[in-house]
Amino acid sequence: MPRIALLIEYNGKAYHGSQTQKGVITVQQDLESALATLAKKRLPVILAGRTDSGVHARGQVAHFDWPIELELDFERFESSLNGITGKGMSIVKAQVVPDKFSARREALSREYVYRILNRKHASALMCDTHFLVRQPLDVEAMTGAASELLGRHDFSAFRSTSSSAREKSSPVCRVSRSQILNKGEGELEFWIRADHFVYNMVRIIVGTLVEIGLHKRSIESIACALEKLDRNLSGPTAPPWGLTLHRVTYPDEYNLFKDEN
Repeated sequence: MPRIALLIEYNGKAYHGSQTQKGVITVQQDLESALATLAKKRLPVILAGRTDSGVHARGQVAHFDWPIELELDFERFESSLNGITGKGMSIVKAQVVPDKFSARREALSREYVYRILNRKHASALMCDTHFLVRQPLDVEAMTGAASELLGRHDFSAFRSTSSSAREKSSPVCRVSRSQILNKGEGELEFWIRADHFVYNMVRIIVGTLVEIGLHKRSIESIACALEKLDRNLSGPTAPPWGLTLHRVTYPDEYNLFKDEN
C-alpha cells in the first residue's frame, strides 16, 4: 500500500485537540473521516505530534497507507481531501513517501511559536492567536531567561503534573532554539525547537517567562527549576490559543515538503 505524508494546517479553535477522543471532533478524526469518504474504508492516520484543544498548527505532519487495490488520482487528491475536511483544516501538501517513513518516529525536531500581545486592550483580530498580557513586560529579562533553556536538560519542572502517570517519554530534551522576538506594537513571539517535548512544556515555559517579564520571578528561576526538577518552581500554564506547531523536520533522505515547510 502506498504510504502518503500530509502537511497540514489547522485552527485549534475548531478542534478538541489532535488525537481521537470520544464524542468530540479532533484533527485525527476529521482526517480519518475524510479519507474514509474517499477510500470507502477507514484508513488510520498517524500524526507527528500531539496538540491540545485550542492549539494551532502550521506544519503538522501525518501519514497513512492508501489501499493498493484502489485507484488514486494523486493530481486531484489534495483538492479532494480539502473539499471534505472541516473548514478549520487545510491540507497544504501530499507526498508519497517510502514505506518505512513514520510521521511520529522519524521526526528529528519540532518547532513551536507562542504569540503574546502585550498591550492594555484586547485585539479583535488576534484574540484567537495571541495571549493578551495587559501589564508591561520586561522583554530583555524574558530574553535572558529564555537563553537558559538551550541545550540538553531534564524538563520535569516544565511538564504537567497530570501527565506524569501516562506519559512514558523521557523528560530529557535537547533544545536547539529558544528565542524571544519583539515584532513591535506589543507583539511578542517565543520560538522553541527541540528533539522532543513533554506534555504542556511550551505553555509552562511561556507562563514562567511571562512572570519573569512581570518581575514576579527572577531570571534565575528558569535555571533553578531545571536544576531542582520541581514543577512548583515554574510558572502557570499559558493558554492554548497562543501556541502554534510551526514545523516538524525529518531526515534529508525523504526530501519532505521542501518547498512548503
